[in-house]
Amino acid sequence: MTAITISDGTTTVTMPQTDQVSDAGAMEYKALTMAGGREVHRITGFRPGFTYAYDYAPATTVRALAALLRAGTFFTVGYFDLDGEDKSGTFSITYPLPKVFKYDENGVAVWHDFSLTIKAQEVI
Repeated sequence: MTAITISDGTTTVTMPQTDQVSDAGAMEYKALTMAGGREVHRITGFRPGFTYAYDYAPATTVRALAALLRAGTFFTVGYFDLDGEDKSGTFSITYPLPKVFKYDENGVAVWHDFSLTIKAQEVI
């Protein structure tokens, strides 16, 4: 799989193919202040996350994704990991912020140069 699918259970949006993926995971912790004033961090786990960069996407896909993201907070995402494995999970997703709009040679409206970051709902 080189494309991710995002679903809310009734509507599914399939993003275009991408080969640009980077790790956006983070350690989760709770900050505690000790009696002496020193702050310590108690690690609760790792929250997986990934950023997928897109050179282009049809305007209809970006519009459908924005409508889907407005409808909820967590979505089922079929994605590929940095190791190339296909996986599925529940994630929050950032809004796409495309920078360039133009029509391709076939007259199709296309957004260029944007990325999506997905962050897992659960800490592992």
